[in-house]
Amino acid sequence: MSSHQETSDATRRKVFAWLNTTRYAAFSLEPLIGGQANFTYHAKLLTPLEDGTTELVVKHGEPYMARHPANEITTHRCRVEAECLTELNSVETHLNQLGSANCTARTPRCFYYDDDSKTQIHEYLPNTVDLKTYIQNYFPWSTPRNLELPCRNIGKTLAEYISNFHLASEQMVQSTAAQSPLKPFAALRNNEQMQSLKHMINYNWLLQRIDQFPEILSEARDVFYQVKLQALLESDGKPIHGDFCPQNILLPGAPLGSQNDISLFVIDWENGQLGVENLDHGEMIGELYSLWLSQKKDAALWVMQGYSDGLGPRPTDFIWRLAVQVGVHLLSFGTFGGTSSQAEDVARHGRDIIVNASKKNQAWFDEGELACLFARVEE
Repeated sequence: MSSHQETSDATRRKVFAWLNTTRYAAFSLEPLIGGQANFTYHAKLLTPLEDGTTELVVKHGEPYMARHPANEITTHRCRVEAECLTELNSVETHLNQLGSANCTARTPRCFYYDDDSKTQIHEYLPNTVDLKTYIQNYFPWSTPRNLELPCRNIGKTLAEYISNFHLASEQMVQSTAAQSPLKPFAALRNNEQMQSLKHMINYNWLLQRIDQFPEILSEARDVFYQVKLQALLESDGKPIHGDFCPQNILLPGAPLGSQNDISLFVIDWENGQLGVENLDHGEMIGELYSLWLSQKKDAALWVMQGYSDGLGPRPTDFIWRLAVQVGVHLLSFGTFGGTSSQAEDVARHGRDIIVNASKKNQAWFDEGELACLFARVEE
């Protein structure tokens, strides 16, 4: 394969040529920063659309990762994302009914998808930044108390949104199961490669951390293997986002105190699959908690606490499974980057969370930041 830059340039020329055979013909197509798997561009149209739109996002997939061309990946992911966006655009009024008064969440609009070229045309969201970067760059170490409520509202809105998606999509699938040949989320339900990838990067990586941090994790080996086995045996398959984390939430790149109404955009649905909803919740909470551990920014903790509140009343078993997944995420993903001592600290936290969740030791959780998980447990 040619060099990375040559591959990127050739792909851009190919996408530009294809785009100019459609109603979305453009005079400019510039690469956008971010993402690993796809080639993503900002297009400026030659002719505005009927609604006045002049700029769009063009998202193109190849059978390899855009940032790492040597790594193969299925192009079925492109169909999955386009399908999710199309299905969600039709039901998001319902998904937002329970949102906070000044904070809403939605997906970008998908204008068009061409399966032959594996190219999507999305709504362009200017001047936005992902939630992880936002927390890192827009909040000081000691976040002012007047921003606690907006931070909590962000977390609460995200939890309500994805929970309503889990419920609505499951109902859509069940209600049409025996009634129509046109079943919703058909591509998502056949996304076995992403299911396998999701399991590998969570539970196989979890076991790999034992060799990486033997002095810290060796005694928990049996517990970790049991966690992996239980994940393999889980059969509660419902549509999930598959990569629900702060990096896949966009919001306006402006100080929070200056925003009366906060718009959140849930992006990157290509990992959509049938799975356990705690995979979504555990990734979001785990990533926020990892931010708290590494940077001690109050904003990360407040968003996490708001998210826990937004989950609403849940059965005890649900919360224990969620707690395990938070620990899995910390170990599988939170040990990258930072200093060796920081990685070891995250590994200890992940170990303690998994072990104590497996023992159902609520007293341990009540003494730390994750006590918020149990605030609304159903009696």
